[in-house]
Amino acid sequence: MKSLFSVLACVLLAIPCWANQADFDASGEVDAIDFAIFARAWKSHEGEPNWNPLCDISEPNDGVIDWRDVAGLGDNWCWTQIYLGIYSDGWGNMVDALTMEDEGHVSFIVYEEEPYYDPPEYYAYAYRQGFYTELYYFTGVKQYYTPLGWRIQCELDVDLDPTTAGKLNGVIFLTQWYFADSYLADADVNVLDPNTFNVVTQFHTDLQGRFAINPLPSGEYFFEFYECDFEECYHFEEVTIEGQYGDFAFPGIELVYKPNIYIYPQETTDLEACLVFPHGGSVTTAIPDYNDGWHITVEPSGIINGQYDYLFYESVQPNYSQHTTGWVVAAGQLEDFFRSNMAETGFIQGEIDDFIEYWIPRLSGYPYYAIYPQYNDDLDEMIRLEFSAPPQNLIRLIYSIRGLETNSLMLPEPVIPSFARDGFTVAEWGVILY
Repeated sequence: MKSLFSVLACVLLAIPCWANQADFDASGEVDAIDFAIFARAWKSHEGEPNWNPLCDISEPNDGVIDWRDVAGLGDNWCWTQIYLGIYSDGWGNMVDALTMEDEGHVSFIVYEEEPYYDPPEYYAYAYRQGFYTELYYFTGVKQYYTPLGWRIQCELDVDLDPTTAGKLNGVIFLTQWYFADSYLADADVNVLDPNTFNVVTQFHTDLQGRFAINPLPSGEYFFEFYECDFEECYHFEEVTIEGQYGDFAFPGIELVYKPNIYIYPQETTDLEACLVFPHGGSVTTAIPDYNDGWHITVEPSGIINGQYDYLFYESVQPNYSQHTTGWVVAAGQLEDFFRSNMAETGFIQGEIDDFIEYWIPRLSGYPYYAIYPQYNDDLDEMIRLEFSAPPQNLIRLIYSIRGLETNSLMLPEPVIPSFARDGFTVAEWGVILY
């Protein structure tokens, strides 16, 4: 998942950077530490041992730390910087981080090798202590190419709202790989006890994903909500609540296309098979009918209920896929790649042929494809596959696939897990498309 809130670790790289004259320790806020620094310089003049020129903040500077400087400190008391994290829409990566002294208009430059859109599109998270985090969308203007990439002029207006005193405040965001994030807007949220799953409290987010409720004891909870008006958009997310403010980011719903589940018991077996969605989700279509699970009879050859070669389903669930390792493959090499990769993973000829027959005609329109494999452990975070009689060997592989215009994306190759096919074996393949 994208690191939404890494901006706080990046601000030292920020350009431009403003400072508040009363932030003597350059911490990004005016607080008790600044007051202590000021107190040590109190009543001093230039040349005296306790003189500190940083504390001479009266306008104009007058070479003495006195009540005029106290007034300047008071005017800025509890001030905090605004931190901006800038992300590329279409690639999803953070392209810059900067700070603002206060709300209002900011003009800045970012550099990007090859923006996904033309003109370039971006989104930004704005953070400030004591205020709700906000999400902004904006378009940049390409100026010229440099050794750092395209120089892109950006403009943004920042206007933040203070949190509600005495309440537990927060914002809920929905994230997606590559493209712009969004608020969980206008949604009912149940807060559940992690031990009993009883509802502790409920709240409704506004159009900017914000909420303000009575404080809760610090600890682990679950949030239960729908990100849209359909049952298929259900979320069940674990959260940690600490203090009186929290930003929460959850992956948005994604469709898994045409997973095929091949089952090979050692003898004809009656089985119950079901799909479990740990973060929420549901089956949207299935053959044979899914209902509360599949109740099937399977022969050693893999024939199910005397007529099916495999179980088929499609589902929606929060997308907890990994996008760290993978391959970039030219369109003309896709069939060779999938045949080789699936065989190396442990799939047999008939399963591979089914994949090729269905997917190769559907992967068109781009010269290159980024392919991110989701193996057993990755998939268990999204869709667990459970049987009344557990198989001795379970091979699961769902490819997350995204079309690319160039092959400039560099990905470290995954380590392909070792699978065996001796004894009761289940194999599953499928695809997530972007």
